[in-house]
Amino acid sequence: MKREPNPTPEPLRGFRFCGIHAGFKRKGRRDFGLVVADHLCVSAAAFTLNTCPAAPVIVGREHCADGMLQAVMINSGNANAATGEAGLALARWSCQELAGRLSIDPSSVLPCSTGVIGVQVDRRTMAKAIAQGVDSLSSRGIAAAARAMMTSDAFPKWTSRSPEIDGHEVVITGIAKGAGMIHPNMATMIALVLTDAALGKQAASEILEQGLSRSFNRIHVDGDTSTNDTAVLMASGEAAAEIIEGPRSAGYAEFAAAVGDVLDELSRMIVTDGEGATKVVDVVVEGARDSDSAERAARAIASSTLFKCALAGADPNWGRIVMALGNSGVEFEQRQLAVEIAGVSVARAGAAASGDALRKARKAMAAQAYTVKVSIGSGVGRAVIVTSDLTEAYVHFNSAYTS
Repeated sequence: MKREPNPTPEPLRGFRFCGIHAGFKRKGRRDFGLVVADHLCVSAAAFTLNTCPAAPVIVGREHCADGMLQAVMINSGNANAATGEAGLALARWSCQELAGRLSIDPSSVLPCSTGVIGVQVDRRTMAKAIAQGVDSLSSRGIAAAARAMMTSDAFPKWTSRSPEIDGHEVVITGIAKGAGMIHPNMATMIALVLTDAALGKQAASEILEQGLSRSFNRIHVDGDTSTNDTAVLMASGEAAAEIIEGPRSAGYAEFAAAVGDVLDELSRMIVTDGEGATKVVDVVVEGARDSDSAERAARAIASSTLFKCALAGADPNWGRIVMALGNSGVEFEQRQLAVEIAGVSVARAGAAASGDALRKARKAMAAQAYTVKVSIGSGVGRAVIVTSDLTEAYVHFNSAYTS
């Protein structure tokens, strides 16, 4: 499902960017990006919980431990994952190389890679990328940086919000990449949220964690958690607003909500861009005993291969929802089950709705976006998982070894 990108983000106070072709990918496509702050930024990060993390994730965890970053370096076309000690050494060396050219501390550099797993990164290519990237830095380069992150993405992903904090406008801009290998356990693939607001370390960490729990951790494309998932929040503090230290600070709620909106929009772009996807569907489960039960049930439905195939074929077979619920481990009374697909009630009180409900639902499922709502009782638990359909195009795309 293709879509036009949002309007190109405006320059963001305190940051410079670049996105160039360095040779990690063929055909002259951009494949190396930098995000460089004018000074150290309060930062927060989250990484994949895949137990085979890529070398940049291992190094990134170390460099983000103190909550301060000044640069993010991203190469696409090669994930530098499953590359052993050589890959780890390359990740560390690249941070030192970039830091030397920027005259900053290597520990303030976050390395990110995305692409093919199990292939060593060519050091000469990386050296050339770093040199050319530093020379190309510009306050207006954020769109180029977003495009350099892309691998199987059909379109670049960026969005912005401008909340008012303590009488001053601050800007929050997010860029992301991702289309396949999406079953997040923290974030997904690579997402950078940058702001000119001033944040305390604890506030940055809490705001990112809250935003991820409601966005990137609630999407599903294919059930595979990447080795390279990384999400970062960086605050330059260049805006005139007072520092946001915690929930009692002026503007905390507004700022946290805006970051959440940025993350939510980016995450939905990734589902829209799911390799071969033609539908984006919100799976809503309500009436569960508690929120954890609702989330388990919603995840079971959203990740069911049979359910996702039904979405692709506009088939309102609500029996597949019952099957997925039964496999979720969540207890519910079948006689209380109700299912609504794209606004059409297809099951009530555990049985099929009467009349021509299925015909109406099939027609409604032709839309590119809609909601499947499942009620499983009278409890207070409610959860939403955003998923996509599974098409032949996904199988075709992932049946070849590509870069």
